[in-house]
Amino acid sequence: MKVTKHILGIVVLGAMTLTQTGCQSDADFLEEHSYKFDDQGMFNSENEIEMAINSCYNKVNYLVLGQTHGYHSYMLTGVGLDTYCENNSNDCWSNWTKLNSANGYSRHWYNETYYLVNYANTAIDAIMNKDIKYTTATKKNELLGEARFFRGWAYRILAGMFGNVPILETATKTIEMGYQPNTRQEVWEFCYEDFKFAAENMATTERAQGCVTRAAADHMLAEICLALGKFDEAIAAASRVINKQDGDYQIMTTRFGLEAGQATDRYGHSLAADKGGAYWDLFRVPGTGSGNTNQDYGVTGNKEAIWTSQFSVGNYAVGGSGDAWWRMRNNTMEGDFMSNKVRAATNTRKLGNATIYLWGDDAACYPEGIQGGSSTKGASETASNRYVANNTRDSIGGGYAYGSCRNYPCRYVFDPQEPGYIWAKATDPAQPGREDIRGSETMMQRNWYTPSGKPWPEIYKAAKAREAAAKGTANEDVYKLSGGDTIDIFPRFWKFAQAKHPNGDAKECEYEPYMIRVAETYLLRAEAYLAKGDTQKAADDINVVRARANAPLCSASEVDIDYILDERTRELFGEEHRCITLNRLSCNPNCGTYVTSKYPTQNENQSNTLYERVRKYGVSFVNETESSNADKGRVKVEYTKNDGTKGIRYVSNIKPYNYQQPIPDDVIKSNSGAEYPQNYGY
Repeated sequence: MKVTKHILGIVVLGAMTLTQTGCQSDADFLEEHSYKFDDQGMFNSENEIEMAINSCYNKVNYLVLGQTHGYHSYMLTGVGLDTYCENNSNDCWSNWTKLNSANGYSRHWYNETYYLVNYANTAIDAIMNKDIKYTTATKKNELLGEARFFRGWAYRILAGMFGNVPILETATKTIEMGYQPNTRQEVWEFCYEDFKFAAENMATTERAQGCVTRAAADHMLAEICLALGKFDEAIAAASRVINKQDGDYQIMTTRFGLEAGQATDRYGHSLAADKGGAYWDLFRVPGTGSGNTNQDYGVTGNKEAIWTSQFSVGNYAVGGSGDAWWRMRNNTMEGDFMSNKVRAATNTRKLGNATIYLWGDDAACYPEGIQGGSSTKGASETASNRYVANNTRDSIGGGYAYGSCRNYPCRYVFDPQEPGYIWAKATDPAQPGREDIRGSETMMQRNWYTPSGKPWPEIYKAAKAREAAAKGTANEDVYKLSGGDTIDIFPRFWKFAQAKHPNGDAKECEYEPYMIRVAETYLLRAEAYLAKGDTQKAADDINVVRARANAPLCSASEVDIDYILDERTRELFGEEHRCITLNRLSCNPNCGTYVTSKYPTQNENQSNTLYERVRKYGVSFVNETESSNADKGRVKVEYTKNDGTKGIRYVSNIKPYNYQQPIPDDVIKSNSGAEYPQNYGY
């Protein structure tokens, strides 16, 4: 993402080998030495402790960016839940019956997160057990706090995904087969102690660019305190971030970064600070292509970013830019959140012996006289003198990243006719001059352009008119628009997209995901105030976030847990760790009435918050037949749209127990020395 911070990628064993041999004299080099590649021969200095902690950053980066071409990395941000879903209608996050204990998705997160635990514990053990000379009196506890932050973060993920998992307080050095799982409550309490220590001891400034600071620890402490029902402590922890006791962090309300002087976006929408332009700046990378180092693509002056996960830019040709499981050189985030219709609208139908473009020639082809690269002549008779758009650029030169639409946003995120539409109050006559930039054309471009230069809504309107004109005629089926034709029509999300790509290459896309930013800290504190019944203070915090976006301010009477969850979607769509948020609000007796007043039943076999939100807002696969949906256990529901017309949804086949993942089979089977119960339902 658009704050370039730098963590050196270090393979610890290799780095330690260099440490041990790099400064030897010729005589020393000739002398035989014995080196043990374990923690006794390593991590004996402050610098080596820092290298051990750097392994934690590497693992987090792998978890959140390692497979953006698939779904593993998207599990954390809530694929299949109440904000977006996968485009494959028959995989785990759209057909929940396929999520089982043998599934590789759950195994991936369970295994890789425990690697992170072990990396953190390795550093913790060395700090605690070795007589290391540190450069300052506080450095030991600062580094210990940083290592414990990562252990707490790892267990926060394990608690939020799996619930009952073993707590390991020291590094694992031998094969163990008798781990005793702890309860989710116990794991949260363990996280609390780690984050509390980190918040009391970590530095308020980065030890190196990209490192977490005390603000990150207090932010996470606030979240864990919410999970534990420690609402006063949650308020105190969040307040230390907001009030700058933890360092110079703040929500950005003025223009900043390398595009701060840009008055409008490429389509002419205002980027003035009082119109929410600072929100735009949070996600921008100029991509000038002036070099091959991260410094060319950084954003300066962003004080809202508490923690981002680094993504290297400029390495497309040689590899190393991310997406570790597939195209090492490429990050597909932009393409994954982009409608296929933005990229190509070349669906054809047969009209007698002729071929027509379902969406019309203008959606498929350039104007006459324009040819893009090696594009071929149009397939339809009316487009025989025009060329099909064969590259991923719109009519005014906007490049689209490599990849293909993978994620469908839930319709209440972008469709004004959907009940619960989150931008219904993006404007308010009582508050003139306010329009929420987060749901406007500036950030959610519904009016994107086709190769001909016509905006997509105009193309869509023409197709609907052709459909209506053909109704009752022999050509009715030719022009009829099905669910499969329209399910992947949704806005272009500019928070994931770039008008300019690094090095001018659309295959390159810098995306450094925000792990934590201050806007979320405000929403955590608002939730804590709501839990205590102080809806006015909750509204005040929410309104700090809304005011920056130039959104109409909310009133205390509007604030409940659904409003906060919707506001998190408005502000943090695709960023927040949604599966963790909804898990801690499900089947959790610590929450109390601020949750149960909206979602009274909280158990694993009837209902809970996550289950109800997904059933209400999850993606409906209208592109499938009724029988196919029924085979997958989806329920057909008729409902009234906001314009009064009738609609059909196929409600997600998620089950209440899916609020947490299954414990992987191989974990249970290999733990032969103690019973490891499977989570209910699996």
